[in-house]
Amino acid sequence: MNNQSFKAIATTIIIEAGKPLHYREITRIATERGILQTVGKTPWATMNAQLSMDIVNNGESSTFYRAQPGFFGLKSLGLTKQATITGKARIIKHTVTDSLNTKQKGDIAEARVAELLTLYGDEGLSCYRPISDDEGIDIIAKRREKLEVAYIQVKSSYGYKDRGFVSSVREKQIINKERMIMVFVYFDLSQGDLFDQVFCIPAPDFLRLTANEDKKPGERVFTVGLHHPDKSKYAEFMIEKRELANRIIEIMDKL
Repeated sequence: MNNQSFKAIATTIIIEAGKPLHYREITRIATERGILQTVGKTPWATMNAQLSMDIVNNGESSTFYRAQPGFFGLKSLGLTKQATITGKARIIKHTVTDSLNTKQKGDIAEARVAELLTLYGDEGLSCYRPISDDEGIDIIAKRREKLEVAYIQVKSSYGYKDRGFVSSVREKQIINKERMIMVFVYFDLSQGDLFDQVFCIPAPDFLRLTANEDKKPGERVFTVGLHHPDKSKYAEFMIEKRELANRIIEIMDKL
């Protein structure tokens, strides 16, 4: 890439547009103009990650804001498409129960991932849950009206913003094939929902990235902090959660 950062490029393009733009559109414009040059296969994912993490890390001080899922605007241009509440509003704080066991947490995360795959994506995906998950397959995703499938293992972490993604995977449950995809999600207890970014990693890539780690025998460990997940060794596999279906379809297209 040239000397301009993803954030600097996005700033220029959003200013010219005068309105919030989707990160794919920002990336497309930047690539066509030649101001974004990267060897990465999914520069749009990096663009989304850079802008998202600027908001996460800088909070109210960030120059960007999320106008709606996937769309980023500049605060200097004014906020648009934001909900306005008139009158007095009573704020109710809901807390997540602390009585959930490990299986319940896993089931909730898998259900949320199945929802994302079913609801979003340029093409439809149908999701099926195996009767038995002893082979490490939590969700079978099938392209609608086709027989193409992907086998998904969902690994979840639960906590607040001070923790992050921490999951261990048994090696015997990892099939070294592109069709098996590891999806790592973080359930933010302060929000009661999945963190906006997830990691979608084909099994061969996950095995490659964790090959030389000195961990517990028979296990591979995935660890990424929430403050700078875009700077981890898994950064190229980080996507906005509503892009999960599209990413899985892209992987299936290459098989």
